[in-house]
Amino acid sequence: PLAEVSMSQRRILVAEDNEMNRQLARVLLARQGWQVDEAPDGQQALDALAARRYDLVLMDCMMPVLDGYDACRRWRAREAAEGLARTPVVALTASVIEGDRERCVAAGMDDYLSKPFSAAQFHAMVVRWAGAGAPDGLAEN
Repeated sequence: PLAEVSMSQRRILVAEDNEMNRQLARVLLARQGWQVDEAPDGQQALDALAARRYDLVLMDCMMPVLDGYDACRRWRAREAAEGLARTPVVALTASVIEGDRERCVAAGMDDYLSKPFSAAQFHAMVVRWAGAGAPDGLAEN
């Protein structure tokens, strides 16, 4: 079961422009044994993804320079063009606008977690995707 997957030496990218949110994610993930890299905007997230392989990406949708939707679209295009294994990407968003979930799917994101979220919801999302291969689209929460 995924719950028994060891997080030790697993690497996660947290793409989030808000320092407080990055810090919270870093603390929660460190408790689970993740190696955490951070990107404060979508372009830096793409640069990080190009530099190393991640087991999971948590991507804020609304960031400066390049938003999470465009960053994910560009990463999915690169994965396809270069034949790279699909990296699970979970959208983190404060938006509850109708159609937002569909917009995440259209951008190539695999799942969606609305802010604010509890530590338990965050942990469950990470565990759900920790051992994921190529998913069949957005999971239901």
